Amino acid sequence: MPAELKPVARSDGKFSWPGGARLAIVLTSEYEPEYEIPHLPGGHVNQRQAAEMRYEAIRGIWRVLDVLARHSAPCTFFTNGATAERYPESVRAIVGGGHEVGAHSWNAADHFNLSRDDEDQLIGRVVTALENAAGKRPTGWLTPRAQVSENTVELIVKHGFTWHSDCFDDDLPYVVEVNGKPLVEVPRSTLTDDYAMMGFVTARPFGSHRDMLALWIDEFDVLLKESRDAARLVSINWHHCIMGRPAVSKVLDDFLAHVRRHTGVWFATGNEVAEFWRQKSIQPASV
Repeated sequence: MPAELKPVARSDGKFSWPGGARLAIVLTSEYEPEYEIPHLPGGHVNQRQAAEMRYEAIRGIWRVLDVLARHSAPCTFFTNGATAERYPESVRAIVGGGHEVGAHSWNAADHFNLSRDDEDQLIGRVVTALENAAGKRPTGWLTPRAQVSENTVELIVKHGFTWHSDCFDDDLPYVVEVNGKPLVEVPRSTLTDDYAMMGFVTARPFGSHRDMLALWIDEFDVLLKESRDAARLVSINWHHCIMGRPAVSKVLDDFLAHVRRHTGVWFATGNEVAEFWRQKSIQPASV
Protein backbone atom coordinates (compact mmCIF):
# COMPACT_ATOMS: atom_id res chain seq x y z
CA MET A 1 0.00 0.00 0.00
CA PRO A 2 1.54 3.35 -1.00
CA ALA A 3 2.16 6.00 1.63
CA GLU A 4 -0.27 8.35 -0.12
CA LEU A 5 -3.78 7.03 -0.60
CA LYS A 6 -4.92 8.09 -4.05
CA PRO A 7 -8.53 9.26 -4.08
CA VAL A 8 -10.97 8.43 -6.82
CA ALA A 9 -11.58 12.16 -7.24
CA ARG A 10 -11.56 15.36 -5.24
CA SER A 11 -14.97 16.95 -4.87
CA ASP A 12 -15.70 20.45 -6.17
CA GLY A 13 -18.20 20.87 -3.33
CA LYS A 14 -21.10 21.45 -5.71
CA PHE A 15 -23.59 19.51 -3.63
CA SER A 16 -25.58 19.88 -0.42
CA TRP A 17 -25.36 17.82 2.71
CA PRO A 18 -28.59 16.22 4.05
CA GLY A 19 -31.35 18.70 4.75
CA GLY A 20 -29.83 21.19 2.33
CA ALA A 21 -26.96 21.96 4.71
CA ARG A 22 -23.82 23.53 3.26
CA LEU A 23 -21.46 22.70 6.11
CA ALA A 24 -21.02 19.39 7.93
CA ILE A 25 -19.70 19.30 11.49
CA VAL A 26 -17.92 16.09 12.48
CA LEU A 27 -16.94 15.86 16.13
CA THR A 28 -14.53 13.07 16.98
CA SER A 29 -12.64 12.15 20.11
CA GLU A 30 -10.10 9.61 21.27
CA TYR A 31 -11.16 7.61 24.30
CA GLU A 32 -8.18 5.69 25.63
CA PRO A 33 -7.76 5.55 29.42
CA GLU A 34 -6.10 2.19 28.79
CA TYR A 35 -2.88 3.38 27.17
CA GLU A 36 0.55 1.90 26.52
CA ILE A 37 2.81 4.28 28.47
CA PRO A 38 6.60 3.99 28.16
CA HIS A 39 8.38 3.22 31.41
CA LEU A 40 10.53 5.79 33.14
CA PRO A 41 14.32 5.29 33.34
CA GLY A 42 15.11 2.23 35.39
CA GLY A 43 11.92 0.49 34.31
CA HIS A 44 9.66 2.39 36.70
CA VAL A 45 5.98 2.82 35.87
CA ASN A 46 4.99 6.35 34.91
CA GLN A 47 2.30 6.68 37.56
CA ARG A 48 1.64 10.35 36.82
CA GLN A 49 0.78 9.80 33.18
CA ALA A 50 -1.21 6.67 34.03
CA ALA A 51 -3.33 8.78 36.38
CA GLU A 52 -3.83 11.43 33.68
CA MET A 53 -5.19 8.79 31.33
CA ARG A 54 -7.28 7.10 34.02
CA TYR A 55 -9.12 10.39 34.56
CA GLU A 56 -10.77 9.90 31.18
CA ALA A 57 -12.88 6.99 32.40
CA ILE A 58 -13.43 8.24 35.95
CA ARG A 59 -14.63 11.80 35.22
CA GLY A 60 -13.70 13.09 31.79
CA ILE A 61 -15.93 10.99 29.55
CA TRP A 62 -19.00 11.73 31.67
CA ARG A 63 -18.43 15.49 31.64
CA VAL A 64 -18.03 15.51 27.86
CA LEU A 65 -21.17 13.41 27.38
CA ASP A 66 -23.10 15.97 29.42
CA VAL A 67 -21.80 18.84 27.27
CA LEU A 68 -22.71 17.04 24.06
CA ALA A 69 -26.19 16.25 25.38
CA ARG A 70 -26.84 19.92 26.20
CA HIS A 71 -26.27 20.81 22.55
CA SER A 72 -27.76 17.65 21.00
CA ALA A 73 -24.44 17.15 19.22
CA PRO A 74 -23.43 13.66 18.05
CA CYS A 75 -19.81 12.58 18.25
CA THR A 76 -17.69 9.68 17.05
CA PHE A 77 -15.73 8.29 20.00
CA PHE A 78 -12.67 6.48 18.68
CA THR A 79 -12.24 3.94 21.47
CA ASN A 80 -9.43 1.47 21.90
CA GLY A 81 -10.11 -2.19 22.54
CA ALA A 82 -8.44 -2.33 25.95
CA THR A 83 -10.65 0.51 27.14
CA ALA A 84 -13.81 -1.18 25.89
CA GLU A 85 -12.78 -4.34 27.70
CA ARG A 86 -12.05 -2.62 31.03
CA TYR A 87 -14.72 0.12 30.99
CA PRO A 88 -17.68 -1.34 29.06
CA GLU A 89 -20.21 0.71 31.02
CA SER A 90 -18.78 3.92 29.59
CA VAL A 91 -18.93 2.52 26.07
CA ARG A 92 -22.58 1.64 26.63
CA ALA A 93 -23.15 5.21 27.83
CA ILE A 94 -21.62 6.54 24.62
CA VAL A 95 -24.01 4.45 22.54
CA GLY A 96 -26.91 5.35 24.83
CA GLY A 97 -26.21 9.03 24.20
CA GLY A 98 -26.74 8.56 20.47
CA HIS A 99 -23.05 8.64 19.58
CA GLU A 100 -20.88 6.42 17.41
CA VAL A 101 -18.14 4.12 18.70
CA GLY A 102 -15.23 3.95 16.27
CA ALA A 103 -12.07 1.86 16.59
CA HIS A 104 -8.75 3.23 17.83
CA SER A 105 -6.56 0.12 17.92
CA TRP A 106 -5.89 -1.74 21.18
CA ASN A 107 -3.86 0.41 23.60
CA ALA A 108 -2.04 3.01 21.48
CA ALA A 109 0.79 0.77 20.29
CA ASP A 110 2.48 1.82 17.04
CA HIS A 111 1.11 -0.18 14.11
CA PHE A 112 4.18 0.37 11.95
CA ASN A 113 6.18 -1.79 14.39
CA LEU A 114 3.86 -4.78 13.95
CA SER A 115 4.19 -7.65 11.53
CA ARG A 116 1.28 -8.12 9.14
CA ASP A 117 0.02 -11.18 11.04
CA ASP A 118 0.28 -9.45 14.42
CA GLU A 119 -1.53 -6.37 13.13
CA ASP A 120 -4.23 -8.55 11.58
CA GLN A 121 -4.82 -10.32 14.89
CA LEU A 122 -4.78 -7.05 16.84
CA ILE A 123 -7.44 -5.47 14.62
CA GLY A 124 -9.64 -8.53 15.00
CA ARG A 125 -9.24 -8.35 18.76
CA VAL A 126 -10.24 -4.67 18.72
CA VAL A 127 -13.38 -5.39 16.70
CA THR A 128 -14.44 -8.12 19.13
CA ALA A 129 -13.90 -5.94 22.22
CA LEU A 130 -15.81 -2.98 20.79
CA GLU A 131 -18.65 -5.14 19.51
CA ASN A 132 -19.01 -6.78 22.91
CA ALA A 133 -19.15 -3.44 24.72
CA ALA A 134 -21.11 -1.35 22.20
CA GLY A 135 -23.44 -4.05 20.90
CA LYS A 136 -22.48 -3.46 17.26
CA ARG A 137 -19.41 -3.69 15.06
CA PRO A 138 -17.48 -0.47 14.49
CA THR A 139 -17.36 0.87 10.93
CA GLY A 140 -14.78 3.65 11.37
CA TRP A 141 -11.08 3.39 12.19
CA LEU A 142 -8.43 5.79 13.51
CA THR A 143 -4.84 4.59 13.89
CA PRO A 144 -2.90 5.80 16.97
CA ARG A 145 -1.22 9.07 16.00
CA ALA A 146 -2.57 8.42 12.46
CA GLN A 147 0.65 6.50 11.76
CA VAL A 148 -0.49 3.59 9.62
CA SER A 149 1.71 0.68 8.63
CA GLU A 150 2.03 -0.46 5.04
CA ASN A 151 -0.69 -3.01 5.83
CA THR A 152 -3.16 -1.08 8.02
CA VAL A 153 -5.53 0.17 5.34
CA GLU A 154 -5.78 -3.20 3.61
CA LEU A 155 -6.34 -4.97 6.93
CA ILE A 156 -9.09 -2.68 8.22
CA VAL A 157 -10.99 -3.21 4.97
CA LYS A 158 -10.52 -6.96 5.40
CA HIS A 159 -12.11 -6.63 8.87
CA GLY A 160 -15.14 -4.81 7.51
CA PHE A 161 -14.34 -1.15 8.17
CA THR A 162 -15.93 1.17 5.62
CA TRP A 163 -14.29 4.48 6.54
CA HIS A 164 -11.26 5.82 8.32
CA SER A 165 -9.86 9.15 9.46
CA ASP A 166 -6.07 9.00 9.22
CA CYS A 167 -5.51 11.72 6.62
CA PHE A 168 -5.27 15.51 6.79
CA ASP A 169 -5.35 16.45 3.11
CA ASP A 170 -8.79 17.87 2.33
CA ASP A 171 -11.83 19.74 3.66
CA LEU A 172 -14.15 17.14 2.15
CA PRO A 173 -14.27 13.33 2.19
CA TYR A 174 -13.05 11.19 -0.65
CA VAL A 175 -13.02 7.52 -1.67
CA VAL A 176 -10.12 5.17 -2.31
CA GLU A 177 -10.33 1.60 -3.53
CA VAL A 178 -8.65 -1.13 -1.53
CA ASN A 179 -8.64 -4.59 -3.09
CA GLY A 180 -11.74 -3.75 -5.08
CA LYS A 181 -13.66 -2.26 -2.15
CA PRO A 182 -14.37 1.44 -1.57
CA LEU A 183 -13.04 3.02 1.62
CA VAL A 184 -14.22 6.51 2.55
CA GLU A 185 -11.67 8.87 4.07
CA VAL A 186 -13.21 11.43 6.44
CA PRO A 187 -10.23 13.78 6.79
CA ARG A 188 -9.21 15.73 9.88
CA SER A 189 -7.06 18.76 10.66
CA THR A 190 -4.04 18.77 12.94
CA LEU A 191 -4.85 22.33 14.02
CA THR A 192 -8.33 21.45 15.30
CA ASP A 193 -7.04 18.59 17.42
CA ASP A 194 -6.69 19.63 21.08
CA TYR A 195 -3.15 18.22 21.17
CA ALA A 196 -2.06 21.01 18.83
CA MET A 197 -2.79 23.52 21.59
CA MET A 198 -2.64 21.55 24.80
CA GLY A 199 -0.78 18.31 24.23
CA PHE A 200 1.80 17.00 26.66
CA VAL A 201 4.71 14.56 26.74
CA THR A 202 5.78 14.42 23.07
CA ALA A 203 3.46 17.10 21.68
CA ARG A 204 4.48 20.73 21.38
CA PRO A 205 1.68 22.93 22.70
CA PHE A 206 1.55 26.50 21.50
CA GLY A 207 -1.51 27.97 23.20
CA SER A 208 -4.08 27.91 25.97
CA HIS A 209 -7.56 26.47 26.03
CA ARG A 210 -9.00 29.92 25.20
CA ASP A 211 -6.65 30.14 22.20
CA MET A 212 -7.99 26.77 21.13
CA LEU A 213 -11.57 28.03 21.29
CA ALA A 214 -10.66 31.02 19.12
CA LEU A 215 -9.00 28.75 16.57
CA TRP A 216 -11.97 26.38 16.46
CA ILE A 217 -14.39 29.27 15.97
CA ASP A 218 -12.20 30.75 13.24
CA GLU A 219 -12.05 27.37 11.48
CA PHE A 220 -15.83 27.12 11.60
CA ASP A 221 -16.42 30.72 10.49
CA VAL A 222 -14.06 30.50 7.50
CA LEU A 223 -15.49 27.21 6.27
CA LEU A 224 -19.04 28.43 6.82
CA LYS A 225 -18.30 31.43 4.61
CA GLU A 226 -16.68 29.23 1.95
CA SER A 227 -19.68 26.88 2.06
CA ARG A 228 -21.82 29.56 0.43
CA ASP A 229 -20.05 28.64 -2.81
CA ALA A 230 -19.02 25.01 -2.17
CA ALA A 231 -19.93 22.53 0.54
CA ARG A 232 -17.37 22.04 3.28
CA LEU A 233 -16.69 19.89 6.36
CA VAL A 234 -15.41 21.00 9.76
CA SER A 235 -13.56 18.36 11.75
CA ILE A 236 -12.90 18.79 15.48
CA ASN A 237 -11.02 16.19 17.53
CA TRP A 238 -10.12 15.95 21.20
CA HIS A 239 -8.73 13.66 23.89
CA HIS A 240 -10.71 13.13 27.08
CA CYS A 241 -7.68 13.48 29.34
CA ILE A 242 -7.68 17.11 28.14
CA MET A 243 -11.26 17.96 27.13
CA GLY A 244 -12.69 16.07 30.10
CA ARG A 245 -11.13 18.53 32.56
CA PRO A 246 -13.55 21.17 33.89
CA ALA A 247 -11.91 24.29 32.44
CA VAL A 248 -11.25 22.79 29.04
CA SER A 249 -14.74 21.30 28.73
CA LYS A 250 -16.01 24.87 28.57
CA VAL A 251 -14.22 25.22 25.22
CA LEU A 252 -16.44 22.51 23.76
CA ASP A 253 -19.52 24.02 25.42
CA ASP A 254 -18.78 27.50 24.04
CA PHE A 255 -17.85 26.20 20.59
CA LEU A 256 -21.08 24.24 20.23
CA ALA A 257 -23.09 27.25 21.41
CA HIS A 258 -21.42 29.31 18.67
CA VAL A 259 -22.17 26.72 15.99
CA ARG A 260 -25.80 26.36 17.09
CA ARG A 261 -26.38 30.05 16.42
CA HIS A 262 -25.94 29.41 12.68
CA THR A 263 -28.15 27.72 10.10
CA GLY A 264 -27.21 25.52 7.17
CA VAL A 265 -25.12 23.23 9.37
CA TRP A 266 -25.36 19.44 9.61
CA PHE A 267 -24.03 17.71 12.74
CA ALA A 268 -23.05 14.16 11.78
CA THR A 269 -21.02 11.22 12.98
CA GLY A 270 -18.15 10.00 10.87
CA ASN A 271 -20.20 7.02 9.77
CA GLU A 272 -23.11 9.23 8.68
CA VAL A 273 -20.75 11.32 6.55
CA ALA A 274 -19.16 8.19 5.10
CA GLU A 275 -22.52 6.65 4.21
CA PHE A 276 -23.69 9.88 2.61
CA TRP A 277 -20.50 9.99 0.56
CA ARG A 278 -20.83 6.39 -0.52
CA GLN A 279 -24.37 7.01 -1.74
CA LYS A 280 -23.10 9.79 -3.98
CA SER A 281 -22.10 6.85 -6.22
CA ILE A 282 -18.51 7.87 -6.75
CA GLN A 283 -16.93 5.14 -8.83
CA PRO A 284 -13.61 4.12 -7.20
CA ALA A 285 -10.36 3.53 -9.06
CA SER A 286 -7.37 1.58 -7.80
CA VAL A 287 -4.90 3.07 -5.35
